[in-house]
Amino acid sequence: MEEFKDVLTYYLKNAYIKEIVEEYERVVIDLNKMYLSGLMEVVDYIINNPFEAIKFVEECYKEAYFLLKSERIDDIKIEFKNLPKIYKEVNGREFKISDIGSKYINKLVEFEGIIVLASKKKPILKKAYYVCEKCGKSYFKDIDIFNFNEIERCECSSQLILIEDKSKFVDFQELKVQEPLDLLENPDEPAKYITVILEDSPGVYAGRVKITGVPIKVKRSKKLPIYEIIVKAFNCTVLDGEVKVKVSSEDIEKIKKLAKRDDIIDILSDKLIPEIKGHSAIKKAIFLQQIKGVKKPGKRADIHILLITDPGIGKTVMLRKIAGIPGNIYGSVTTATGVGLTAAVVREKTEIGEESWVIKPGLLVKAHKGTACIDELTVNKDILSYVLEAMESQTIHISKGGINAKLPAECAVLAACNPKYGRFDPEKSVAEQINIPAPLLSRFDLIFPIRDSSNIERDREIAEYIVDLHRAYLNREVSKKIGLEDFYVDGVKIDKEFLVKYIFYARKLKPVISEKAKNLLVNYYINMRKKHQITARQIEAAIRIAEAHAKAKLKEEVDEEDTKVAIEIITECLKEIAYDPEEGIYDVDKIIGISKKEREKVEIVYNAIKELSKRNELVSYTSILEMVKDKIKEEELDNIIKKLIKYGDIDEPKPGKFRLL
Repeated sequence: MEEFKDVLTYYLKNAYIKEIVEEYERVVIDLNKMYLSGLMEVVDYIINNPFEAIKFVEECYKEAYFLLKSERIDDIKIEFKNLPKIYKEVNGREFKISDIGSKYINKLVEFEGIIVLASKKKPILKKAYYVCEKCGKSYFKDIDIFNFNEIERCECSSQLILIEDKSKFVDFQELKVQEPLDLLENPDEPAKYITVILEDSPGVYAGRVKITGVPIKVKRSKKLPIYEIIVKAFNCTVLDGEVKVKVSSEDIEKIKKLAKRDDIIDILSDKLIPEIKGHSAIKKAIFLQQIKGVKKPGKRADIHILLITDPGIGKTVMLRKIAGIPGNIYGSVTTATGVGLTAAVVREKTEIGEESWVIKPGLLVKAHKGTACIDELTVNKDILSYVLEAMESQTIHISKGGINAKLPAECAVLAACNPKYGRFDPEKSVAEQINIPAPLLSRFDLIFPIRDSSNIERDREIAEYIVDLHRAYLNREVSKKIGLEDFYVDGVKIDKEFLVKYIFYARKLKPVISEKAKNLLVNYYINMRKKHQITARQIEAAIRIAEAHAKAKLKEEVDEEDTKVAIEIITECLKEIAYDPEEGIYDVDKIIGISKKEREKVEIVYNAIKELSKRNELVSYTSILEMVKDKIKEEELDNIIKKLIKYGDIDEPKPGKFRLL
């Protein structure tokens, strides 16, 4: 490659002038940019001989540095990234973890992966400085951690002494990355993994990354010539986590064509979960959740939804169907731990053969930029505090074993649970029927109870649909009849592939709230506050839903139509969980356990106990009843006393005797 030395030096002097002038210690060479500049032979040499090539590029960069600044540099860290398209495609598709094999050993490759394990950063010996204890000769030697000899010999056969103070150390980290589900040809196949060794690591613990590195072989068996393949990374770029879905110009034309239809959102939301009959408002809300609102500084774009379903409704089917969208992940609390949902820090033996503290990102971190589908949310109340942080700040904080990290968990939450008494009772508050603390409950934008109520006509429709679903697998005519296959709208086939493309195309848009939409939202909030007990969280939720609706219709502005749909969805939700029939109002306090009217009655009882306790520390039930009987019925009093005990305002040290706390 000596014939290209002058050309490469000239290229680096001009293309990386900023790095030279500002004296960067680490320089990342964009190979695609170099390729397009006409240095195809140099790039080919780098791809096929990466270890030799990196030394060659370092020499050329040092020479370019000298030509520009008239001074020498002793050390520079060169990295490679962004391979030309011709080198990162296999059979017309992107190079993946599953493609890594013996064919690519000692070749430069580039692939994307999701971090499933990350060790803590540790210093590792990179360039050792040795001194001979006999003749006094000194040596610098590059260290390969997989071929490290603890005892080195001098030319005079004497043992060399390592001088650590003059040796060079770098930050080292080991990652295990998984092939992203959206890149798997068959999502039902087990995910492929590869271990990545990262030198000069800034500390990478979670998320989607692009690795540029060299697969190397490491011998594990002492008796057999069998090797493991790991990747020695030259560069690790943390991506934004957004899943890649290829949308062609032909797809965009179809999407734009259908977006003009008034009923397109109803059609697509119904086809999103075709296995479940009815529940159109809930399906629409879930469809808009997948498109998301518009991300702004300090404001989340994700819409959180909770489904409280009677047994047999099909909540797991819904969640698993949504988890099938690229970037989404399903998990059940019945088999998960708190750290399994967030992130775990554990001691584990790594590829380099020692036990170390490692981070294992959990479901909410892996679902970054997607949707975490959490089933049976209330089965284990001990893990709910873990979910709260992710929903509130959309980050997970880790501090253990010398690792202090903040992991991104910017995801929507679609959670489902059953009422603890079997069936949802609209007369009782949500908090009374599910074991979810009020702070977590309040983070959900939409809470939908799905009741299994009897209705002859509806039951007939559901029964026929379920039977036809079973018939459809063996009878194509039935499958066409219920729209499971070959379903067309305006000549466009609506299947899962098209739905995913529609969602991801719409998700990229950033419509702005129009003046008319703003006035509608403001008036809605003011009018609701006049009569009903709602909070600013309802208007925040309405904004996210309106933005998602506008994106679904491919609009540049959020208009009145989008706002009206959002208000309808919010109102429908409030009608189910926050309506107080006695007062004839919507009261969001009813969701977390106590409405305005109930709160007034609780205060009456509490004040009565407070007054009676002035005479005697222990207050009897009969004396409380006597004091409040004109305002509160006896059957109501029992329930109120239970709530006061639950909230920690009073206790019952003796049966029928109460005291203030």
